[in-house]
Amino acid sequence: MKRTAFVLVLLLLFSAFALADDTYQNGKIIKWENGTYATGSKKHPSKNWVVYQLQGDNNTTYSIARTKETKPEMQAGDAVQYQIKKSTEMTVIRANGKKQTHQIVGQAAAQGQ
Repeated sequence: MKRTAFVLVLLLLFSAFALADDTYQNGKIIKWENGTYATGSKKHPSKNWVVYQLQGDNNTTYSIARTKETKPEMQAGDAVQYQIKKSTEMTVIRANGKKQTHQIVGQAAAQGQ
């Protein structure tokens, strides 16, 4: 009986960690613009990409981009959910449910903070 209770407690703990790891915040795309990134190639030293400005619930604006995205897939005013995976990576879930990984290329706090 004690063993079963112990196993159940462990399962609950692991479930709690798994749920906490998958929490997303609400955000909104403010605008997008074309940017460039270095490729490291001598023949084509830079390429274009789309850089989005994402406004988070915490009034932080993130500049995010996907290296191979050259045409915007999100527009200003689009509601999204996001989760920061690393200090340089963000997972974004668009309104249609599509999940994508973006690089964080900039970050700014709202004025007054």
